[in-house]
Amino acid sequence: MTTAAAPLVLIEPAAGSIGGHWFQAAIRLARQCTAEGRVCMVVAPGGIEPTARAALHRAGAHVLGRVGREPTERALWAASRLLDRASRLTGRLARHRRLPHQIGALARCLAEAAALRAGTRRVWTDRPVVVVLSASGALHGLAAALSRTAHIRVVHEVPTTEDRVLRLIGQLASANLHQVRVVCPTKAVRARLAHLFPGLPVGVWPFALADAEPRLSDAERTAARADFGLQPDDTALALVGGWWPHKDIPTVAAALARLPRPVCVLVAGHPLDPVLLRGLAAAADGRVHALPGPAPRWHIRRVYAAADAAIVARRAGVGKESGLIADCTVLGVPLLVSDHDPAITDLLGNRPWVRLFRTANPAALAAAITDLARRPLPRPAPGEAAHLGLPTAATTLAFWTDLATDLGRNQHHADPAADRRHRAG
Repeated sequence: MTTAAAPLVLIEPAAGSIGGHWFQAAIRLARQCTAEGRVCMVVAPGGIEPTARAALHRAGAHVLGRVGREPTERALWAASRLLDRASRLTGRLARHRRLPHQIGALARCLAEAAALRAGTRRVWTDRPVVVVLSASGALHGLAAALSRTAHIRVVHEVPTTEDRVLRLIGQLASANLHQVRVVCPTKAVRARLAHLFPGLPVGVWPFALADAEPRLSDAERTAARADFGLQPDDTALALVGGWWPHKDIPTVAAALARLPRPVCVLVAGHPLDPVLLRGLAAAADGRVHALPGPAPRWHIRRVYAAADAAIVARRAGVGKESGLIADCTVLGVPLLVSDHDPAITDLLGNRPWVRLFRTANPAALAAAITDLARRPLPRPAPGEAAHLGLPTAATTLAFWTDLATDLGRNQHHADPAADRRHRAG
């Protein structure tokens, strides 16, 4: 099989939930593979949500919802689940907060290795393009060593660093780093990884896709606003995505409390903090529509369609890619964005459909919302995603294929017997 027709194997550890930008990316990439006559397989080691499985099948992907067909896969997966339970138990009992994260990092590595083995051994070629869509920021060489699979790792963030034991394990497996290529969506995440792993090949490539889904239509906007009971002069704001620690929801609530006229807030994401949600509702005078839990994509589109703008409020110094900014650029939704990241500020600062506000400053956000109510922002132009540097599915697939080709050459030079072992594995 030629490299041009090499199958794509996508590994996603978080596929048990329907939410997440991995899902939209996998759907679009599967369609691109179908258009190019390539096989696409999605491996979900912990199982996959039924709606997500059906959508991937419609896009032309083969879906492997469980691992464990061969003994090594089963052993890796069983060890991963055991360590995952130990991590959660340690998190409840131990005063040392880093210990659960260290155990969890090892558990995730073993799960990735099991999934990598499962995916590549079900594709009948020795040169697939293998990508872990949401890879761990640690133990890169160990994942390659245990899976015996050359692969690309998309690392979105580095939430924790390796302590002494994990560093030792990583050093023992460092000879396998030539089997991986790490791709980060932003320069900030790349710099962090390059500092932690000086010998690791790390590049930058956006994860969000410029053609991930169709732009919102006027009919969708009209229907969505009617569904939420919005009047023509109502101002609606979208808060999309889980309320993770890097999100600054308290600033949003404090800003809403300062408004001279209440606005409607449309909330969709998982997880949400019930206490913060109650505070948000009180600040918005009860005008909050919230759907807790993982939301299907049609509901997320409905929230975006009804909104006059979406809010991106993050804490200072957060340098990971914003899926929400990408969503709004692709779908055509104006933005209110905190200046938490100089790179994002430089990218969006002169865009007419974006209004920046000072990070962790409720007064600045309140002023931006008040101005939005008086003077609505224009919507991003149809080609804006490309202007901001988001790639298409075709260019991302070509980029990954080139990386896989380079990996294959390096693997062959490093170990001429690797191909024979892979076929026999």
